[in-house]
Amino acid sequence: MISPLPAPGPWLLLDIFLAVLMVGGNLYFIVRLFPRDGSRPTLATAILILGLLLMSTGLWFAGIYAVLSPGDASTVSVFLAVNSMMAVGGLWAISLLYRADSKHLPTRGVLWPLTFALLIVGNELVMGLTFVLAQVGPAPYAAEGWTGLAAVTGDAAESAWFFWAMLVTMSFLVTWLPFSRSERTLLYGFAAASSVGPWVVPDPIVGAVGMAIFMGVTFAFLGREVWRRPAPTPRYLWAGLGIAAGFLAMVGGEALAFVLRGSVWASVPFGLASFLVMTVELFVLARWALAGAPPALTTAVPAVPHPEVPASSPSLPP
Repeated sequence: MISPLPAPGPWLLLDIFLAVLMVGGNLYFIVRLFPRDGSRPTLATAILILGLLLMSTGLWFAGIYAVLSPGDASTVSVFLAVNSMMAVGGLWAISLLYRADSKHLPTRGVLWPLTFALLIVGNELVMGLTFVLAQVGPAPYAAEGWTGLAAVTGDAAESAWFFWAMLVTMSFLVTWLPFSRSERTLLYGFAAASSVGPWVVPDPIVGAVGMAIFMGVTFAFLGREVWRRPAPTPRYLWAGLGIAAGFLAMVGGEALAFVLRGSVWASVPFGLASFLVMTVELFVLARWALAGAPPALTTAVPAVPHPEVPASSPSLPP
């Protein structure tokens, strides 16, 4: 179990810089993959961006190796991981020869948005894993054997590095996509629950109160929107049910974390639930974006006014 906030130390500023760099890259990838005009990204763009995300995952694993075994070998592995980014540029150039820049991603596919969601959330998780190991050290986890591997992964998934990075990424994605005000407010409420995620395991009372506040506000807004519209669209109802299911999964993980408090497994249920919920949410939003500008979930189509017909018309000359 780790503290909710990163401990101050000589490496904290470097960790913050790397986290900002990582999140900034995610925001740039969102802008490139999902143009605001609703057009679909080309296959060449997807190859470049998803390739960079995959290589950045390898770079974080090289960083974990450097933390676990500092030395010449780990230093070389980091440089090799950095240089591997050039291979993505080469693959992108080859794709241009096959006219990938004139082909677009499918609007109803599953593979591309799922890969994007797994790489984004996975990168944030591995970043959190790197920083947790650098902060706590590998010894306490290594002493637990394979159980320690699950514990450090759970600690990374409930750390501020993971939750707050995903909070910024999800909030930007919701802002960037052309949702209506009602849709954005609902999704903002769901994303805002990530702000209290780091407190759920180490301080269950603060985490439970924070989660309850964000859940209450989000469901109150959802109920108000449904009440104001006598016939809400099925898509809006499905969105509300999806958010309710996400909250339920996180509350279930929170409850298990409370039951297992003091155990090495305490952070695993909530971390796993948070990882799955964020992956599913990012997948759904990415799929909507690839399908074009998402239609409003609650806004009705305005009626077209009929032209007024004058009561009397002047007679035509013979």
